[in-house]
Amino acid sequence: MYSSISKTLILFVLVIGAFSCKKKSTTTPPSTNSENIVVDIPYTKSKTLTDAIPALPLSVPVNITDTFATLVDQYITPYGFTKNDIISVTPVMMNVVIDNNTSQTLNFADDSVKVFVDAYGGSNPLLVAYKKGIPLNAKSVDMDIENKDFKDYFNNEYMQVTLNFNTRLNEAMAANTTFITNFKFRITAKKPQ
Repeated sequence: MYSSISKTLILFVLVIGAFSCKKKSTTTPPSTNSENIVVDIPYTKSKTLTDAIPALPLSVPVNITDTFATLVDQYITPYGFTKNDIISVTPVMMNVVIDNNTSQTLNFADDSVKVFVDAYGGSNPLLVAYKKGIPLNAKSVDMDIENKDFKDYFNNEYMQVTLNFNTRLNEAMAANTTFITNFKFRITAKKPQ
C-alpha cells in the first residue's frame, strides 16, 4: 500500500518541483538599473495525478526526490548573459492550486510541507519553500519562500527537488485530481562587458 502512496506522491513532487516546468511566454523585463541584470522567470504547470491516496488511520512520512534537467541555457540566453555571469538564483514565489472543477482539497497533506533543492546525487539539500499551517479544506496554498541562493544547483545540467511532508490522518486524495503550480525565481547576473 505504501508503494502506491509513494508513486502518487512522486507525481505530486512534479507539481511542487516546478523548477522543471516550461517557461511562461511572459517574463518580467530585466532590470538593468544597477551593475546587474535581474530577471524574474515565472512558471506554470498543470498536472493531473491519476492515482489516489487512500485515507489511512496513521500519518505516513513522505520524503520524495525528483531529478530533472535544469535547462539553464534556455532560460538565460534571451537575456544576453551566460552561466558565468550569474550571481544568484533565488526563489520568489510558489503557489499550488487544485482545479476548481472538483471537490478535492489539500487535506491529504499534513500541517507542514517543505521543498528542498540539491545537486544531482547531492547530500546538501537547501530549503527553498515551506508551508506550516495548511488550513483544512484549502484548495490553494501559497508557500513561504526562503531567500536562499541555489545558483550552484541551477547551473548544473541536473538538479534534484525533494518534497517532505506527512500524510494527514484519515484524509484521501481522489484519483485524477489536477494541480496547477505557479512558481517564480529570480536570476541576478553581471552585465556582460
